[in-house]
Amino acid sequence: METTVTESLLPLIGMPKVRHYEVTRRDIRHFAQAIGEEDPVHFDEDYAKTTKYGAIVAPPLFCQMLTFEDVSPQQLPEDGSPIEIDVPVPAHRTVGGGSSYEIFRRVRAGDRTTATSILRDVFTKEGRG
Repeated sequence: METTVTESLLPLIGMPKVRHYEVTRRDIRHFAQAIGEEDPVHFDEDYAKTTKYGAIVAPPLFCQMLTFEDVSPQQLPEDGSPIEIDVPVPAHRTVGGGSSYEIFRRVRAGDRTTATSILRDVFTKEGRG
C-alpha cells in the first residue's frame, strides 16, 4: 500500500462541497430516534409549540447529518460509515481531523439548509498497529 499523499490530491484542498437540503418532520424524527433522543420537542408538535422554539426542532447534531453524501446503501463503504467528502486517498482507512459548525438557530421541519464541506489539509500519519 502506498504511504504518501499523492500530488493529485492537492487540488482538492480548499474546494468547497455544497449541499442543499429541505428538512422534513420525518427526518427530524428518524434522526432523534437513531440517537436515542427522547425529548418531545423533536416529536410532539403540541408540546413543541409550548417551548421557546415554537415548533418541532432537530437535535443539535442533526446538522452534521446534512454534510454527508446522499448515497444508496450500495455506495457506502463496507463498514457503512457515511461519506462527507469523497477523497481518493491511497489508503484503506481515512480519519477526519475535525469539524466545525456555524448554526444560527435550531433546525425546524421545512427549513432549507446549506451545508458546505471543505477539505483543509491532507497528510499521511503513521499508524499505531
